[in-house]
Amino acid sequence: MAQYEGETIELAIQKGLADLKIEREEADIQVVREDSHGFLGIGKKTAIVEMQISPTVVAAKKAKQEVRDQKIQKTIKNDAKQDQQTVSEIKDKVAAEAQKTMEPSENNQVIKKTPSFERNDNQAIKDLSVYLMDLTKRLGAPALVRVDQQKQGIIFHLETAKEGLLIGKHGRSINSLQYLSQTFFNHRGRTRQTIILDVGDYRERRERALTALTKRTARNVVADHKAVFLDPMPSFERKLVHTLLSDNPYVETFSEGTEPDRYVVIAPRKTVMLP
Repeated sequence: MAQYEGETIELAIQKGLADLKIEREEADIQVVREDSHGFLGIGKKTAIVEMQISPTVVAAKKAKQEVRDQKIQKTIKNDAKQDQQTVSEIKDKVAAEAQKTMEPSENNQVIKKTPSFERNDNQAIKDLSVYLMDLTKRLGAPALVRVDQQKQGIIFHLETAKEGLLIGKHGRSINSLQYLSQTFFNHRGRTRQTIILDVGDYRERRERALTALTKRTARNVVADHKAVFLDPMPSFERKLVHTLLSDNPYVETFSEGTEPDRYVVIAPRKTVMLP
């Protein structure tokens, strides 16, 4: 439990509630020391309380988040299925028009026609932005979309008041949304681009956490001489893990599985690289 100090017990409690960002009924509170005015100011003591979020509240929030995650995953899967159907229809249409690109005219001259559907990166970005705004609205976390084209890819920043809902447990929701967005762009864009979705500063925080996890896992692999299987992650996160350990003489990394459940394995190097 964290400790909070105040001139009175009530002030100490209010300080703890503000720090934990919870309501009073959501807190477990224990008084460590009551405040005392002393005698003529001598021996005056402040109040100290210990406080934490109630385990009941934590369990309820966790259960609620699980329900939300399931709802998001279901919506994403349905959208992915619908997107595949749309793409299939577009491909059929393009194939049908391709057969008509060379048609004889009345005087038997061959006339070349241009198919009506053409891939276009700029239009694909606009379409994906609109799609993400519509999808986040249906997920109960409406977001504005800001696009930033950088060297590592096209970043879609989702600005919403409900960041936790779009990120999901361990980033599961945002990674699923990103996989769906990548598929969306691949079917409509002209060039090969990496699509990255970000909510707040999640990707930056995730990179720091993933870096620490990778180094800690590598040390454990060396100590235990056993391979460790990391949780599934997007391709650019797997690339980060591979890069971080590429010069490590004692471990090696490789990816296994299929998208979107592909993961990284960190294993003891069979032949130790000498410095």
